[in-house]
Amino acid sequence: MILPKTQKYFDWLLILLINFMWATQVPVIKLIGERLGPVAIAFIPMILSTLMFLPALWREQTKRKTRFQWRLEDVKHFLLAGLFGLFLLQLAYTLGSQRTLAANAGVITLTIPVFVAVAGSFLLNEKLNAVRVSGFLLALLGVLMTSVSDLRGSDFRHGNFVIGNLIFLLACTACGFYNAYCKLLVMRGYTELEILVYTSVIGSVASIPLFAWIEPFHFSSLATVDRVAFWGILELSFIVYGCSMLLFFYVLKRMDVTQAILGNYLLPFFISLLAVVVLREPITLPMIVGGIVILLSTLMVTVYEPDILAWTQRKRIARNPWQREQE
Repeated sequence: MILPKTQKYFDWLLILLINFMWATQVPVIKLIGERLGPVAIAFIPMILSTLMFLPALWREQTKRKTRFQWRLEDVKHFLLAGLFGLFLLQLAYTLGSQRTLAANAGVITLTIPVFVAVAGSFLLNEKLNAVRVSGFLLALLGVLMTSVSDLRGSDFRHGNFVIGNLIFLLACTACGFYNAYCKLLVMRGYTELEILVYTSVIGSVASIPLFAWIEPFHFSSLATVDRVAFWGILELSFIVYGCSMLLFFYVLKRMDVTQAILGNYLLPFFISLLAVVVLREPITLPMIVGGIVILLSTLMVTVYEPDILAWTQRKRIARNPWQREQE
């Protein structure tokens, strides 16, 4: 299906918006990090997000006059995405962040688009062409320019952080699997709300033992949180865990997950911008140039990929008249 340019530009803008929403997670978690434990920060917003969007799913199914039939095949799909994707991602992210440097985690996060590309290849038969590879490399160059502080502050030489690094790498692997598997669910005809709510239900149920044994939770602790923590939890629940994922699944209806996830490299740029606005940190020239480079790489892959491929094909045929006769 060939999409009009306006739709491609709209989807590209949505990719930018989605990654900005994801980037807000970092400063929000920093603001509420001393008020709640890491397990609560990871899973309370997921549980609240599930409760927020359940009525929307019920209304959607009422309007469509359909009810979800829990067939074994459906259960299998949502169990895989919910357990080995969403739940494992949040658990490993939380445990890994506690056991490694923030700079190490920032560098390891750069592997997420790679894991998505690998999972997309196996699960969805998506192919990496020259444009996508070039876009990945260009985006990586931009990330390196915007993440100088992470690179300088990282420490992969000493063994103190090996376990934490490996656990965080597992979180990135789970993220890659979850994104690719959600594209598979989109292709199977599930709606955005079905994918969000049902995978979140699985992840939320799986988190209950953590609140019982690892980080005992009491509802009274939520009643005593201050206004900052309250609004932070709501932002994570509604924006990060909810709206951003719905928009992401919406974009996946028209775009390969390998293309969509390239926008993930915008996270360091957006996080830096938020630090400038919220924390009054200085803006630097490498940050600006790196952000522009990443924006161009996402534009190249999400909007202009067919045009570039067609142009290279015409150039190849022009250089080889025999190939033109064959085609």
